[in-house]
Amino acid sequence: MKSIFVLAILASGALAQFDQSSKPFRLFLKSDNATLDGQTLGACHQGAAIEGLCPSGNTHANNSTSYDTFYQQTQAEPTVPGADGDPYGPIVWNLTVNGGDIVPSYLQFSYDFLSDVSNPTFFPGNESYTSVSFTSAGCMYLARYLDDTVTPPQRLDTPQKVENWYICLTRWSYLYYTLNWKIGVEGVPQNPTCQKVTVYREFV
Repeated sequence: MKSIFVLAILASGALAQFDQSSKPFRLFLKSDNATLDGQTLGACHQGAAIEGLCPSGNTHANNSTSYDTFYQQTQAEPTVPGADGDPYGPIVWNLTVNGGDIVPSYLQFSYDFLSDVSNPTFFPGNESYTSVSFTSAGCMYLARYLDDTVTPPQRLDTPQKVENWYICLTRWSYLYYTLNWKIGVEGVPQNPTCQKVTVYREFV
């Protein structure tokens, strides 16, 4: 059995009341690698009704598709706003089943404790998920509120916007190049295929 564990920053969508849905958007990559630069991220099959996020091959030259269109759920009155009041909440992708039924799938970070990267993965429903934020320029990030690289750990007066996104060759279920999050704030991933990227959204 794979030692994959899921960490949900907020455990229940109902309790968190993320009841505001954004306009649809696409997620684009910015990279020093010309092949990756400008591609969208798309939902890629990882198991029964489970999808990762993979470079899709599509760019601004292509119209949006069902597999590279996403939404963000936020709160009308956020209890945990992003840094600078940026939008904060889970990303949702609509899974189509039974010839047309829509099942919202929520993004959550999946962990293998012997790796130093996490795989953002979509699972049906909102029982668990990981919330992210977007800057005013559209860049996706996680807010850092605590610095534990010092002793004793210190709370940050101003949250830090961390963008530890990488595209790496991974094997969650299948061998794909997928979007990954580098755990921690120092060093580079141990996976030698990882390439640093920026992830930004553009509304459809």
